[in-house]
Amino acid sequence: MSRRYRKQKEITYLDLRVGGGVPLFVNRKMLNKMSDALKWCCEKRGLRVYEYVILPDRILLMVNVAWGTLPETINGFKTFTSKAIMLMLRKGQEYPDQSWVIPVLQECSGKNDPDRINIWDENDRDRTLYEQGQVDEHALFIHDAPVKSGLVEKPIHYFYSSANPRNPLDGWQVAVTDRGI
Repeated sequence: MSRRYRKQKEITYLDLRVGGGVPLFVNRKMLNKMSDALKWCCEKRGLRVYEYVILPDRILLMVNVAWGTLPETINGFKTFTSKAIMLMLRKGQEYPDQSWVIPVLQECSGKNDPDRINIWDENDRDRTLYEQGQVDEHALFIHDAPVKSGLVEKPIHYFYSSANPRNPLDGWQVAVTDRGI
């Protein structure tokens, strides 16, 4: 799938944090689950991803939607990924020493039933970006997040980021320009 261009409309910057600051996305299977869920949202829910990075405890995104509403799409993403991650955690093979993780997520979500636990913090940080300067500023912030977190030396070295030319969403991303489709 070739890179598409965004329509001249606003983009939303999202900071989706895992409840309790738990670093869930530390192994390849969980990272792949997150990138697959984003691809599914692009294909089936109309999500348009301009920039992204999947960090151990959060996902930073610059997005909008081709159809539907962004809150519905993000809620669908969060519901699916919560169920998928909790299933992986209950199997116990995907997270080193996961015995403390499920109780922390239960406490943060207020649910005792592991099938209903929401791994995501309820207070999403979002900001609507209307001007190209704001878009550029947030794109640089997203690209630099793995470096600032101490994960890599250069943004291009972090695989689960739009800064890496061979990232898992390559071909699903939309170019951040003001050219119409």
